[in-house]
Parts: sequence; structure tokens; C-alpha cells
Amino acid sequence: MRISIILACTTSALALVAIPTGAMAQDETVTVDSAPEDPSEQEEIVITAIQRSLETSQAIKQDSDQIVDSIVAEDIGKLPDVTATESLARITGVQVDFANGTAAGTRVRGLPDITTTYNGRELFTGQGRAVALQDFPSSSIARLDVYKSGSANLLEPGIAGLIDVRARKPLDFKGDRIAGGISGVHWRQSQKLGVDANLLISKRWDTGIGDIGFLIEGSYTDIKFLDSSRNVSQQILSRNVAGLGTIRYPSFVNINYNSADRYRPSVATALQWRPSTELEFYADFLFQGYRNTGFGSNFQVNSGQQANLTDIVLIPGTNQVKSMTAAAGAFPTGVQRAIDAWTDTYQAGVGFIWRRDGLRITGDVAFTDSTFTQDALNFNFSGIVPQATRTFDFDTDQGVGGGTTVVTDVNLSDPSRYRMTGLGQNGSRAHGRDWQGRLDLDYRFGPRGLTNVQAGVRFNTRDFDQSNYSESGVAPAGQFFPLLPLDYTSTSPGFRGDAVEITRTFVTPTPESLRANLAALRAIAGMSAERAPLEEVYFGKEKTYAGYLQGRYAFDLGSMTLDGLVGLRAVRTENEINGFDRVTTGGVTTVVPVSNSNSYTDFLPNISARLRITPKLQLRLAYTETRTRPGFGDLNPSLTIGAPSTTCNTDPNDPDCVRVSNGGNSDLDPIRSHNYDASLEWYFTRSGSLTFGVFNRDVTGFISDFTTDVEDAEFGRLRVTRPFNGGEGRLRGLEAAFRSFLRFPGVPDWARNFGVLANYTYIDHESELPQALAETLPGKQRLAGVSNHIANAGIFYDSRFFSARASYNYRSDYVVEYNRVNDPALGNAVLGPTLPIIEDGRGTLDINATLEPTRNVTLAFSVANVLGAAATNQRQFNTEGQIYPWQTRFLETVYRVGVRFRF
Repeated sequence: MRISIILACTTSALALVAIPTGAMAQDETVTVDSAPEDPSEQEEIVITAIQRSLETSQAIKQDSDQIVDSIVAEDIGKLPDVTATESLARITGVQVDFANGTAAGTRVRGLPDITTTYNGRELFTGQGRAVALQDFPSSSIARLDVYKSGSANLLEPGIAGLIDVRARKPLDFKGDRIAGGISGVHWRQSQKLGVDANLLISKRWDTGIGDIGFLIEGSYTDIKFLDSSRNVSQQILSRNVAGLGTIRYPSFVNINYNSADRYRPSVATALQWRPSTELEFYADFLFQGYRNTGFGSNFQVNSGQQANLTDIVLIPGTNQVKSMTAAAGAFPTGVQRAIDAWTDTYQAGVGFIWRRDGLRITGDVAFTDSTFTQDALNFNFSGIVPQATRTFDFDTDQGVGGGTTVVTDVNLSDPSRYRMTGLGQNGSRAHGRDWQGRLDLDYRFGPRGLTNVQAGVRFNTRDFDQSNYSESGVAPAGQFFPLLPLDYTSTSPGFRGDAVEITRTFVTPTPESLRANLAALRAIAGMSAERAPLEEVYFGKEKTYAGYLQGRYAFDLGSMTLDGLVGLRAVRTENEINGFDRVTTGGVTTVVPVSNSNSYTDFLPNISARLRITPKLQLRLAYTETRTRPGFGDLNPSLTIGAPSTTCNTDPNDPDCVRVSNGGNSDLDPIRSHNYDASLEWYFTRSGSLTFGVFNRDVTGFISDFTTDVEDAEFGRLRVTRPFNGGEGRLRGLEAAFRSFLRFPGVPDWARNFGVLANYTYIDHESELPQALAETLPGKQRLAGVSNHIANAGIFYDSRFFSARASYNYRSDYVVEYNRVNDPALGNAVLGPTLPIIEDGRGTLDINATLEPTRNVTLAFSVANVLGAAATNQRQFNTEGQIYPWQTRFLETVYRVGVRFRF
């Protein structure tokens, strides 16, 4: 769709590029970098922390040449939430997932394809293309900018946009600063305690060679969560029962405790030197760490194909079993996990800023190195009494619904009732390293016509590699728990707030004893004494060259002003990725090197117009083109071909003869999008606004993993899972946002410190699946991960001594993913249809409050996920539309009490 009003405005803008008159500088399009430090020192009017933050973020949005939303720290170390991701959830059109004790998985207008930058530089984790925004503690952030429309001078955004994290700099302060804080943390389900702490020290010197500033800050954040879930199998069994005919029921219900102790250390430094008002040099350094010790437990209660079934109740009008009792015919099984994972990310950079008259030149060079390593141990066990009675309700009417199971006739707290069945160990190492450099020029002409010209170049070279190992063994019969050199414990009950009756506690080995006795366990499972070495999966190099030219224009239309940008960014991408085909036959794996190289050039135009109707009312229009490169793992040219199925041994032509395979896809194209935006913005006070926006994204090539059958001349029929580009898709929608203190005529004095924040986003979306799957799910389908409705509402109170805030975030149901459904009745000969998993809509409520007994000390209290609402989803398992619940997840509620200081 082309919007004629955009074309009309931007045609005038293009004509104005040739007019040599004046402009604002590139950095000056956003006029406020951070909230004023101490406004009360400059005037007697008391400006409270939340008000100051709202005023600054609103000024950024109003004055920016792009469509941008910002969150500004209310004070040093005081974003509204504990992590960057949690704060981003308050922005219009941004949605996050809450799991693992924190908010994660940021999406902008439904899409995860976001470019992340730190102080304008690209930053990534491991071999990926982005950084986990939850790795940024709020204490280290001055400001978060979410660019929903790009411009040529920005690092090219993903199709969802760009999020820039701004850190504090020493010359931002008038003098020396020491600030920090410490909080005690309590997790409701895990019942554990932790600590969050941070410290910032900034020093400034006025010397004979200019102003010099140095800043160092560090933080430590604990996460000790327990997320508990009850899950219904998506493998559906069929069985003939006298009097009922053919019935269908899930093969198991399992209890899963996903738990870990994690912490994130972070250190950042910044050095600035201003020898004159025209020149500045700077250097900075960032370290981000992630440490994870995971010990999740899973207990699977199998229904059994041969079990004795009684008390069968069907879902009315179907042959689906709602509830039943099973005896004999199946053993319960379980897995105890012990996972160690850690990330070390370093970035160091230097640069300069030079200004004279209307000319501004900036340069920046940075080096980034990031390594993610993981080692996982899975201890498999089983109950030893198949006669246990199991009562199932696959879709309970109690509580929040979902599947339940209760095991009777067996003491699940007795270690003698279990035995070891196997051991698995796997791990990975992902590494990325890059050099990036850029040089930018901004020349100002004047206030009208062609106000400024911006130009720049950027170079990036990136090395990356991924290595994995995986091995497993089977324990012989008779390896009962009391005979093993392990310590045992009963699992935490979890499911706090869950009203249904369910088996919650069972016995597992402690993760510490698994690690301490790993050599003995490997010997029992028939594995070698030494762990398998890491094997390189893929490695490669990518180079990008970018250049841009952009003009800013402004002219008067009577009492109104029209301004905007016209620009073009050209990006050349060259990459080479090397991998290894692995084929397993007869227990022997053959490794063959493979490689692929690719290059392409993207031309990304941007045209925008802003009509300032009055000083408080303005209209924006923008057209941009963006693209997101495939991940390096998706481009991996390797293919791993598993051993043939058992039917292949007797008859290679049997329809059930198939070899399961997986790999990347070196033929993937970038995801490309044509973007149209319009917004009407009314800023009725310095901290109050009402805005409306509409947007349209015409997107081609969404990337998703799918499974297809391929006939190979050498290996026969392969069932391959790998990423594919989808066809054409689109997102279109509207946004509305309002925020203000209640300082309106007629409002009583006691209520004037109250305020509200509210925003709503509607997204209509669809895309074609890859051609290989169109026959099983034809036409355009909902995009995975995108909710149609996103809403945020908040109410706050802010005074000189006390502030409080309650924030509610809601997203409607969405498709988690599309997968092939494997129906055992069809055998291996036929792949089932492609069907979605649907996550139900839900909301999250957070509250926080602060008390300032003095100017320098703040007491703080917060609760994340107050409601503790369960996350639920379901899966259609056949083309007839039959559905069972899948997961019912109970997520952490997190309490914090702390103190902050500032001198």
C-alpha cells in the first residue's frame, strides 16, 4: 500500500534538498540527552523525579526527526524497573515475555527483529546479531530510545526497529558524583533470597588542558527463580474401548520445575577529555557477564497405550478423553538437569567529536568480543512399579485449567522406588568478535530550506563460530537409586497459587552430587571416562560496508512549519560460512566440510515529514525501508543426517523408511520491509501528551524452522528440519497513548500529584508460510509471536518525599510457533499437517514505591508480577480442529526492598 499523503509531502521535501539554506545538527534533532540533574538547585519550583523523567522523554519524542519513544532514568540508577526489558514493556507497541524470573524477548509492534546498540554502537552476544536487553541492569542506564522509524544516519534498524541503550558519561555531571544502591530480593516460588547492588563513581577535573572526566560503575544482579508448569503431551494415542469405540487421549502429563540460580555482573567505564569547546575525545569500556547454574526437574506420568483404563469421561460431542484413571501399562519417567552456562561480553571503543561553526565531524572505532558457553547434564530415571494408579484430567475445570495428574499406590518420596535409565551430556560454545568504525559529517546551513546535510561511512568485520558436543548412554537394569553414589532430595512443591490437585513432589538426585560423581555415572551408562570434545559446527566471517547521504529540510507554511528528512543508506554485505555435513550410518558418523559465500547490497531510503501545526500539535509522516539479515546459525550450510529408521534395515523402499535430519539454509534471503508511518501528537503540557499513530509494514521473507520430506539420490527419504523464508506478509495497525499528571482545572490539590500513563496498540498481521508447507496450511497465516492487542496502563503518585506506581501490561493471545503434527496412526510415511500452538492472552501487574527521607537517600520497594497469573497455551492436533491444553506455567513473583544513595 502506498499512502498518497506521504508521497505528496515528501515530493516537496526532495525538491528542497537542492536549496542551500540552514539546519539543525544531527545530534541536535534530539535536544535533550538526559533529565536535568538537580532542577531544585536552579529554581524554587519542586520538580519531582517522575515528572522530570516524563518531561525529558517527552521532549525527546517531540523534537526527534524519527518516530521514537524513550524512557529516561528518574535519577542516577533509577529507571522505572529493575532491567531494561521490564522498562521497555511500558512503551507503546513494545511487548515482552515474562519467564525465568525476569522480562525477556522484547518485540516492537509484534516483531523480534530488532537492532540493538549501546551508545550508538552495535552490540551482540556470542555469535548472535543482538544483545539480550535483560542483561542491562537499570542502574547503569541513563536512557532507552526505541526507534520505530529509522533514518540514514542511524545504524540500519531491523524490520522491527532499533533500540539504543545510553549510558551515563562523566561530563554529564556538573561535579563529582557517587551513587549506588543495594536491594534484598525474594522469589515467591523458589523461596530464595538474593541481592542486587550497584555503585557509580564519577570524577571531573578542570585542568589547564581542558575538562577531563572519568566514570566507573559496576552492578551485580541475582536471579534465583522457579517456574513450575504442568504439561499435556501433544502425542495423541488412539485406542478402541468397548462401549465407547475409538477414543483419543494424550500419552502423558508431566510436571516440570524450571529453576536456576543466575547472576549478572557488569562493569562500565568512560573517559572524556574536552580540550576546548570545539573538540572532545572519549574512550569507554563495557563488560557484561552472565552466570547460570540450572537444576530443573521433570517428572512424566505416562498414560500408556496398554494401560487398564477406567472412569473414562469424554469431552462432550467428541471422542477425546477429558479424564480417566489408568493402572499398569506404563512407568513414570523423569529427568534431572544440571546446567552451567556463562557469557562474557567485552566492548571497548574510542572516538572524537569536533564542532566548528556549522560543521560537526564525529568518528568512532570499537572492538567487541563475546563468548557464550554452556554445559548440560541430563540424568534420566524411571519409577520401578508400573502398577501405580494414575488419575488424569487432561482439561481440568478447576483453577486456571490445563492438565493434571495424581499418582497413588506408590510412595514417590521413597528413593528405592526409582532407578537410573540413562545419562546425557551436551554443551556448546558460541563466539563472536568484531571491529566496527564509522565517520560522520553534519554541516548546518541555516534555519530554513535545506537546513543541513549529513553524510557518513561505516565499516564492520565480524568473525564467528559455533561448536557443540552431545553424547548419551543407557544404564543397565538394576541401577536403583540407593545403589548409586548420589544424594537425593524431594523437589520443591512449586505451583504457588494453583488450586488444582496434582502430584507436586518426587525424588531426584541433587545437581551437586551429579556433578561430583559424573565419572561414575558415565561408566554406568557405558560412556567413555572423558567427556567428548567440542566439535566445530560452523565458522565464518562477515564484512559490511555502509555509506549514507541525508538532507534535512524546514520551511514555513504560514503559521505552520514543515520539516523532515530525505536520505539513502547503502549497505554492502559479504559473508562466508563454513560448516560440516555429518552422516550417521551403522553407528559411524562421516564428516564432510562444506562452505558457502554470499554477497548482496541493500539500498535503504527514508523520507519523512513533520508538520508543526501549532507549538503543541504536530503531524508526522514517514516512509522507510529496512531489512534484517538471517542469523549465522540459520545460514549454516551444514546438514546432519541421522541413522535410518528400523524399517530401512528390512526394506529401504518401505514408506516408513525415513532418516531424520536437520541443518541450516545457506540460501536464505534477508527479511525485507517497506514501512509507512503516520502519527498525530498533541503535547498539552511539558509532561502531558496525547498521541495517535498508524503504521503499515509490507514484509517479505519471514524466517521460521519447518520440517519437510526430501528425496535424496544418495540417502533416500530425509525428514529435514531447517529454516525457510516465508512469502509475502504484512503488519498494519494503530497506536494510541496518553500520559499526564492530574493537574487540570477543578482537580483538588491532594490529587494533583497523581498521574496516569496509558497506551494501546492494535496489530493486524499475516504472512505466507514457506512454499513447502503451503499445501498443509494454505493461504496467509498469523505471524508467530504477534498479539493483536497490546495495552499498558499505569497510575502513579509523585511528590518530593514519596512516589508510587502501579503498572499493568496486557497482550492478547498469539501463535507461539507452527509445527508439523506427527500422528502415530499415520506412521512415518506421512507428515502430519502444520498447525499452530496458541498462547492465551494475559496481563502482568507490577508495583513499586520510593520514600526519600533526605535528598541523598531513597528507600525503595517493588513487586514484579504481583498477580502471578498462569500462562497457558493449547495446540490443535489434527485437521478436524481437536485441541488439548499444552502448558500451564506458573511464573515467579519477585519482591525487592532496598536503599539508594547519591552524593
